[in-house]
Amino acid sequence: MPMNQRILFIGLRVFLALVCLYLLLGLGFYVGWKNARETCRAEMAARGEFVEPEVFAGPLGLLFTLTNWPVYAWANYYHDGTIFATPCTH
Repeated sequence: MPMNQRILFIGLRVFLALVCLYLLLGLGFYVGWKNARETCRAEMAARGEFVEPEVFAGPLGLLFTLTNWPVYAWANYYHDGTIFATPCTH
């Protein structure tokens, strides 16, 4: 196998490993944020407050969160001081 192909395959493996890591971190962020939102919704409903319905639920919400989790985490931390911001953290 020529040297250029070996470098290309190694680079491709590193890239795929980084993509898998990015998606796994995104999945962890999705699960953590969803749990925080569910807890907040339950608290708001117990107090008799209006609880907004989920707009992007299911696969679409998962897709958005998996691909944009760094933006969500940064914005949540910037505005609320926690990466799992909910209406209860304001």
